[in-house]
Amino acid sequence: MKLAALFRFVLFATLLGLASNVWMGERADQLQTSQTALLTARLNAINELRLLQSEFDALQTLVAAFVVSKNSQHLVNYYELLDAHAGARKYAQPVDNVYWSKLIAGNTEAVPLVPAKGETLESRLFAPQNVAPNLSGDIKESVENILSLSKRLREREQIVFALTQGLYDPDASKYVSEAPVRDDLAIQMLFSEEYLGMSNAIRAEIQGRIRAVELGFQTVLAAQADNIKATANFDLYLGLLVTLMALVGLAVLQRFVVAPLRELNKVSKQIAQGNYNISLPNPRFVTEMSNLVKGFALMIGSFKRELEQGEAARSAELIALEAKMGRERAEAQVEARGMLLANMSNEIRTPMNAILGMTALTLKSDLPEQERNYLLKVQDAAKSLLGLLNDFLDYSKAEAGMVEFEHIPFTLDEVLANSFLAVQSQAASRNLMLLNEVSPGYSNQLGQRLVGDPSRLRQVLSNLLSNAVKFTESGSVRVFSKLQTRSDTGLDLRIEVHDTGSGLSKSQVERIFEKFAQGDSSVSRVYGGTGLGLSIARELVIRMGGQISVESIPGVGSCFWFSVPVVYDSDILIEPLPLGYQNGVLLHQPGPVADCVMSVLNATGMQATLVSTLGQCIRYLNENTCDWALLQSDLLDPSEPLPAELLEHLSNPALRVVAIDRDLLSADSALLQLLPSELTKQLIHLAHPVLMQDICAAPRLDLPTLPRPDATREYPEALHGKSALVLEDHPVNQELVCSYLKAAGMQVTLCEHGQEAVELLDPDDAPHFDVIVTDLEMPVMDGYEFTAWLRDQTRWMDTPLVGLTGHAFSEIRNRCLDLGMDDFIAKPVEARVLYATLADLLHAETPSPLPTPPALPNLFMEHCADLPAKLRGHLEQLDEVAFVREIHSMVSLLALLGEQALHHVFRDFEQGLNNQTMGAKEVLDQIRTVWPALVKKYSELTEKATPT
Repeated sequence: MKLAALFRFVLFATLLGLASNVWMGERADQLQTSQTALLTARLNAINELRLLQSEFDALQTLVAAFVVSKNSQHLVNYYELLDAHAGARKYAQPVDNVYWSKLIAGNTEAVPLVPAKGETLESRLFAPQNVAPNLSGDIKESVENILSLSKRLREREQIVFALTQGLYDPDASKYVSEAPVRDDLAIQMLFSEEYLGMSNAIRAEIQGRIRAVELGFQTVLAAQADNIKATANFDLYLGLLVTLMALVGLAVLQRFVVAPLRELNKVSKQIAQGNYNISLPNPRFVTEMSNLVKGFALMIGSFKRELEQGEAARSAELIALEAKMGRERAEAQVEARGMLLANMSNEIRTPMNAILGMTALTLKSDLPEQERNYLLKVQDAAKSLLGLLNDFLDYSKAEAGMVEFEHIPFTLDEVLANSFLAVQSQAASRNLMLLNEVSPGYSNQLGQRLVGDPSRLRQVLSNLLSNAVKFTESGSVRVFSKLQTRSDTGLDLRIEVHDTGSGLSKSQVERIFEKFAQGDSSVSRVYGGTGLGLSIARELVIRMGGQISVESIPGVGSCFWFSVPVVYDSDILIEPLPLGYQNGVLLHQPGPVADCVMSVLNATGMQATLVSTLGQCIRYLNENTCDWALLQSDLLDPSEPLPAELLEHLSNPALRVVAIDRDLLSADSALLQLLPSELTKQLIHLAHPVLMQDICAAPRLDLPTLPRPDATREYPEALHGKSALVLEDHPVNQELVCSYLKAAGMQVTLCEHGQEAVELLDPDDAPHFDVIVTDLEMPVMDGYEFTAWLRDQTRWMDTPLVGLTGHAFSEIRNRCLDLGMDDFIAKPVEARVLYATLADLLHAETPSPLPTPPALPNLFMEHCADLPAKLRGHLEQLDEVAFVREIHSMVSLLALLGEQALHHVFRDFEQGLNNQTMGAKEVLDQIRTVWPALVKKYSELTEKATPT
């Protein structure tokens, strides 16, 4: 390249530097414009949040103003503002965040909230996230808290409005058509701690969002400012550097490069001509050229040294990397081993269930005695192996980190009921009594809704109860529960399991929670087991942030206890005790068992008195007005008739008579034999362990029965003659829904699943239906698939469609509506809700009075008495889907029957089966334990309901 070209390159570098300065200047202008836009967005977002705050304050002020002044304009403004939050209205023109305070004070003109599609409250709360994605904090959780608090405030304000209009009965806690006007109670509710607390909580949440917006925008703006500053500095330094380089480069090229190169060019020409014997000239710049060569040599030497150092460093890094990879491989192997063990345990359980099922079927056939003994031993060995696999599965899940914890509302009684149910059969076979006791200090709080993981609590408690029953030869196993305050909302739930077993030595206590540890080597031979149960329980309690330990006295018994942190789901000071202001008398032999029952009765709020003889019981009933009479069954002598005076008291319809049996298997209690036949049907049976929910949800004799043939009824005339298609697979629900619809004079067609309905509706000559009612959980084709098919058909796309399911969750409702359903009814189906829904869809009037549902005891006996046999059939056929569907159907039916305790138990069964935390065999064994008593109860109710 010629020297002129080299000079043009230097000139080009100079011009390039100038051009870069111009570009950087434009870039700085763009950043400045972007920063201005961010400032504007920040101001708008904060103003919008402050306007929302002023709207929430305005809602509260409008309610108070209406209560005081009865000015209907306040009521109009209140509901228009609620419509605006729902997205049905919007401001006719923009308003600032003090508009509502000025409007209420009468200092400004009203800006109309015109009907139009606007932004909802939720979208307005999410709006700042769209303009500043770097906002800190969990905006979704904050918005859900604001929406939840807002909903609760609106519900309270509706009660306030109703109180001022005489439309709410505070004693019955329900809306009525006529009641006394209670302005005083309305003002009291507006200034209650709960109402003000929720208002302050919303205000705090919005202020938190404002601070988060300011912080988020501050971070973005700071980054923009730094970017602008860095751009300007870079522009300045780059321009100076390029200019300086161009000037220095020209001088250097001219003086130290161009001139020496001319000399070297002459030498190179001579070398090109083959003249190698020439001597180099010795110009004044030869020294610099020599230094350049020396420097080049030094540079090569430096490169060599750096290369050697780099190779050493790479060797060290390689060694460290190999060590790290070794650790990771070891950790991966541990995790893989745990996951493999968990997966293999799941895979092995299925054939093990088949082995147990086939063995049980074979044992029912006629077999020679020797073969029957062989199969019994196979069955026992298979059960032991399945128990080992279950323990290994739980342990491997914990070791592999696969255990997930929930934080959902629950009551302690639900956990206790499920845990006791799992060991009742085993305890009854060993003649052990199961007892439940609650702490007197915080006993009434144990019935409230707590937030935690009920499934894991049940797993831990079931493990401790199973151990206690297994190692206790005689006596009792007692569960003691109490709450200890940790903070304003935080609590420690402590549960103790006391047994009267042989106890543990000090050395056994020290290692009882270790893996594969048991009392001694003979324990596994006598009682079986892997020694993993307590280790799993300890791992779960620790992961929940709690503690677990044991206290034991050899020869006396042991006490295993654990405590875990929980929180309240609601303010317990506002919730009354379920049986407050009710009196009761407990006839029971004094002692620990009676103390346990009394603790539960006191926890419900009942004012109970303990007596130990029939004479004391009669005197107490003579001198006091009682709501309850609870009698220990095995304290009575079946050969001695009850005193006539006591029978007279027990015949009082206002007195609820309860027989407390030793366990669920004690079906024929002494009291049942001593009472006249007309009183036995009113007798309520309870068994140890007695729970709060057993007392509060004791069955009443107010189940609906079949109407008499000559009874007169009014049915909804507007629905008369309409045709309905019902899709339902469960016989009880089929009869219930169809009876409601037929009672209204509707023509009903029944299909057992979606595919049958498709075959009915698909032909061109298909019959006409005014409305379609479909269950969601059905075999062959469920309600979701049927809805999707129906809405794709031109003929049926406008036919009203109503969904039925036992899953009353918002996600299910939204899914139903998104698929094209017109409405949604949660099971158990009530006539009032069904008729109101159909009347709304068919533009008819809701019927009054409503018809009586079919006889529920009859339906139970006809379709559900053989539930264990049905489940056993599904299990033998390895049809897990049908097994879960049968449990799902019973969830809603038990709620309809008022069996709240079993309703919660079956709901947990369904959840455990879906989450694979419970096995079908385990569920079937527990159902077999309680089902005979339930069948006997409804058999008696059916006999009573049968006309004589």
